[in-house]
Amino acid sequence: MGLRVGVDEAGRGSLVGELFVVAFAMRDDDEKLLVDYGVRDSKRLSQSKRAELYAVLRKWPFTVSSIAPHEIDLYNINRLELDAVFKVLRVLALRLGGEFTASRIVVDKFGDVDKELMKMLKRLSFTGTLVVEEGADDRYVEVSAASIIAKHLRDRRLQVLRSIYGVEGSGYPGDPRTLEWLEETLKSGVKPPIIRYSWATLERFGLRVRKARLTFKTLDEYLDRGMRGEDGIR
Repeated sequence: MGLRVGVDEAGRGSLVGELFVVAFAMRDDDEKLLVDYGVRDSKRLSQSKRAELYAVLRKWPFTVSSIAPHEIDLYNINRLELDAVFKVLRVLALRLGGEFTASRIVVDKFGDVDKELMKMLKRLSFTGTLVVEEGADDRYVEVSAASIIAKHLRDRRLQVLRSIYGVEGSGYPGDPRTLEWLEETLKSGVKPPIIRYSWATLERFGLRVRKARLTFKTLDEYLDRGMRGEDGIR
């Protein structure tokens, strides 16, 4: 019997920080156990619940890749994510050996990548089933698990960015606190490397991104503003 592999991402729509891609492997008879633990789409879980489930899910095989903001500014995001999906699956294949080749892989859809991804998987001698489906994180427990891990890792990364750069809010363009922090930061002349500068949101808010000078402050200068730990995540 082959394995079931789920692939999902977190942070695709964020203005701040990396995009995380995760591949998670399980067996058919793991499904009831994972459902009993409460594994479901990460968007329907609190941050504390995702952290709790991550401690459980890390017992299963999974692999992670991240895409930096400057890469997203330079290249097509679908192409970058496709390459990241193949990377996490390639590393997972090395870890799982022959069991991987006959597995079912389910990817939460992010573009018309089905045919291209299948061509890439054939280079790994993959003979299983590939499913690329919208809303897969809500319908397949293996994708739900991948989404929880990806979102938890992004939560932890955002905590680090809060401590170093003073990031406020969720990092998403619909969050007023994030936009206020972004405007204040850019108007001060600082251009941190954690922002996706190519996004239209910055122009829409009149932040004049192209005129912001690139300034690298030392870690100590950022930390003088005050550390934010677990309790400071908002």
